[in-house]
Amino acid sequence: MTSQNGKGEKFARSHVEPGIVILPNAWDAGSAIMMVEAGFPAIATTSAGVAFAMGLPDGQRLSRDRMLECVARIVAAVPVPVTADLEAGYGPSPEDVAATVRGALEAGAVGCNIEDATGRGDQPLFDLDLACDRIHAGVEAARGAGSPFVLNARADPYLVRHGSDAANFAEAVRRANAYREAGADCLFVPGPMDADTIGRLVREIDGPLNVLGARGGSASALSVPDLERLGVKRVSIGGSLAVAALAFVQRAMRELREHGTFGYAPAALSNAGTNAIMTRHRN
Repeated sequence: MTSQNGKGEKFARSHVEPGIVILPNAWDAGSAIMMVEAGFPAIATTSAGVAFAMGLPDGQRLSRDRMLECVARIVAAVPVPVTADLEAGYGPSPEDVAATVRGALEAGAVGCNIEDATGRGDQPLFDLDLACDRIHAGVEAARGAGSPFVLNARADPYLVRHGSDAANFAEAVRRANAYREAGADCLFVPGPMDADTIGRLVREIDGPLNVLGARGGSASALSVPDLERLGVKRVSIGGSLAVAALAFVQRAMRELREHGTFGYAPAALSNAGTNAIMTRHRN
């Protein structure tokens, strides 16, 4: 499957056909190829992982252009649909989000996340009307391009607000349903990992729900089949694998510095084996 339209149609159908969509999150071309090697029919990117790979903190520290360059390299490396984590759209206005979506399409992506966190302590979430206008602008930009595109609208109350669980739940539902009305194809509520909360989100959000199966330092006790039984449509892993890889490097380097030993090496792939994987899966 080489056509962007073909990839986009397949990815869009996966959100309405039976079955759960499982999306591992890549941070560079090599990690993306390893995910395809494992058999995943579609992948996502992680903005945190991309930033860390470049030696930067997470949180829109990269420009739109630099992030889209990374997305384009990942798209070029694998034959499967790629959806991109594009943070808050690289600007506060609806026009910024529209430009980001157009850039994602030009990079070859067939979908993207747009979050509603502002990065500001005094106002952690965009005003709801503005947030909806931003999502609508992204949807219209994708429609104007004439290529299938899944816009995954992320509601961040659990990540950035300091209210009660009940208040964050109500705000997440309110925002997710508003984004669905604005045209979002999928609704993403990162944070909750327990069955009760996720089941309630599924029931109260009027559209396909994306949740995290893991995040740095924690993982859901629920398996993918458990999440599917609850009615979750899409599960991703955010930057958790990227930071797990960095944790492995940290442990290996501590062992080397403190003990002078190479305990990490026996579990490594061979250069020849890695060469074969990279050759086999590259477009």
